[in-house]
Amino acid sequence: MRYSTISSAFMALGLYASTASAVFDAKSNSNVAVYWGQGRDQIGLSEVCEDPSIDIVNVGFVNYFPKKVGDYPGTNFANACSGTNYNNTDGTESKLLNSCPGIGPGIKKCQANGKKVLLSIGGGYPHDYYLPSVEVAKYFAEFLWGAFGPQTAKWVRDGKPRPFGDAVFDGFDLDIEASEEPNPPFADYKWANYAAFVTHLKKELFPKALGQYYISGAPQCVIPDARLADAIQNSLFDFIFVQFYNTPQCSVRAGLNEIQGKPPNVNGAKFTFNDWVTWLNTYSLNKEVKIYIGLVGDTHGVEKDKESYLTPAEANTLIGYYFRRNRAIFGGVMLWEATVSKRNQLCNKNYG
Repeated sequence: MRYSTISSAFMALGLYASTASAVFDAKSNSNVAVYWGQGRDQIGLSEVCEDPSIDIVNVGFVNYFPKKVGDYPGTNFANACSGTNYNNTDGTESKLLNSCPGIGPGIKKCQANGKKVLLSIGGGYPHDYYLPSVEVAKYFAEFLWGAFGPQTAKWVRDGKPRPFGDAVFDGFDLDIEASEEPNPPFADYKWANYAAFVTHLKKELFPKALGQYYISGAPQCVIPDARLADAIQNSLFDFIFVQFYNTPQCSVRAGLNEIQGKPPNVNGAKFTFNDWVTWLNTYSLNKEVKIYIGLVGDTHGVEKDKESYLTPAEANTLIGYYFRRNRAIFGGVMLWEATVSKRNQLCNKNYG
């Protein structure tokens, strides 16, 4: 069995004991989460699930949000789907993909191998999504739960979409990156109503099913995050996957330079991991939330800020340093993304 370079870092710290069929531990501080669904010429989800080093797979993205009750959301999973869509209830074509044959079996394979699979909403493109009201936020939560949560006879009998058949996600991830709009739909559109969305899932929908379901968020490294701060303060998140890349002023490169006593990578750069720990301990509604250091699996995983990629030796230094100082809240490492990590072979090991 080959472990990844990131898992080797946890092994060096005496933390890593995963196998291909290990039981997932949400309280662990050596979990590895990885995004899949947007890689260029990406590998299949089932191949990702064969990797014993990975504990959480975030499948992305649901990238089009309903603007009113009754609208179907839209999805994009790159080359995993054929491009055909469901029709809305009024007969018009929606943006919800209906032919992604490998994803359902991939979800089941991941779960058979002890991994949790979350459906990620948002993403980097397009940036024009938002939730216009609490009513729509709750409808969106109910639609996602019906379409991607435990399958119910009523949902099927009513002819509602099940894009991946009877495969069931273990929860949802919020990667909210809505852009600055020149003509914003309303003042608080970047962050409004996500707390209501999460709370409806956590308090009303998840308890209806057997098993444990999770909510994660993937804020940018700038603190507080303009899009997710309100939701983290007012609803229950289990994992926070901070994206310490693509933003030079607070990236992992800034963190490594600080540890090594080197000059900042850009003027005023400051790694914000400790600030995130303080902020979460102070403001997070869930006082047992876990924070993950977000890394890129290769320079090919970032469009800008190539310096945010750390070599395995550099990543090991950073992970060890911040783990030892933040054991209680440290959850592990998040990687963007599965395909670039898989193809970044170092000493016959995947990066992640």
